[in-house]
Amino acid sequence: MTVPDELAARMPLAYVHFTHCLVDILLLIAPFALYANLGFFAIPMTGLFTLFYRGLLELSKSFLDPFGNRRVSFTGLSADINVDCLIGESNAGSLVWPQGAKRLPFPCSPLPHADHADGPTA
Repeated sequence: MTVPDELAARMPLAYVHFTHCLVDILLLIAPFALYANLGFFAIPMTGLFTLFYRGLLELSKSFLDPFGNRRVSFTGLSADINVDCLIGESNAGSLVWPQGAKRLPFPCSPLPHADHADGPTA
């Protein structure tokens, strides 16, 4: 597998982190949202939601490498950081932002001065 093939199939690290944060926020807010309808039964339901959504999150992370081609760390304290991918993701933004002002959502040229028929206001 070549480097472009590897980068083409990779989900951006920022997207994975954003999805992780959204799941955490959902799980923090869920008991308060469910309390009005379920009462104290909202607490065990939040536990079930946690198992369900965390399972989906881990499943989606496993889809990043379905065939296990990357090194897997079996210790919980270490993380495998792909430096090439990290540099590629950070450089992608640095190449895009200088060209961001080529097309603006509003006109930047000064408006022509219009003479009012009413005359100057006092």
